[in-house]
Amino acid sequence: MSEPISIEDIFEEQASDKVVDFLRKGDDCISVDYFVTAHLSQSKQQVAEHHIKHFRNKLDREMCGRGRRLYKLVFVEEGLNALSRSYNERHCHLLIQKPKHLTKAQFASRFDSLWEEICGSSNIHWKRITIAQGGVGGLISYCNKESRFGNKPFRAELSDNSYQQKHRQI
Repeated sequence: MSEPISIEDIFEEQASDKVVDFLRKGDDCISVDYFVTAHLSQSKQQVAEHHIKHFRNKLDREMCGRGRRLYKLVFVEEGLNALSRSYNERHCHLLIQKPKHLTKAQFASRFDSLWEEICGSSNIHWKRITIAQGGVGGLISYCNKESRFGNKPFRAELSDNSYQQKHRQI
């Protein structure tokens, strides 16, 4: 006998479906290399989306030049503690492509300094995406964990897929 489906399960499934729909409009294969968790300074949390968008635009311009973007999925979490249902601090998860012309260290250094300049925090954690740790699918599920409580962490307006770009060659 299977377990009953809860409303939280439905919210989480719908949130994952939105990410999958976004990906389907882009590349046939998902071309992200790293999973980054980046926090915002206390003063920037109220308008996190504004600062993240500004960061994304500056990062893309610096890494790719005008009119091109790195492939990325952006999730903004409220920092909800599932056990107490209390809020912690807003932060951002990114599944992001590394530019081919840079090493991971070069890319991380530029990313980190730009994030600190715009978003006010050096609290940034990098992980290589691996199949052994669940791959992209496992990370999407992890990033959507707050959707179980009615939040919408995935931000298509801050993310980029190849469908949005013409003549994409990075």
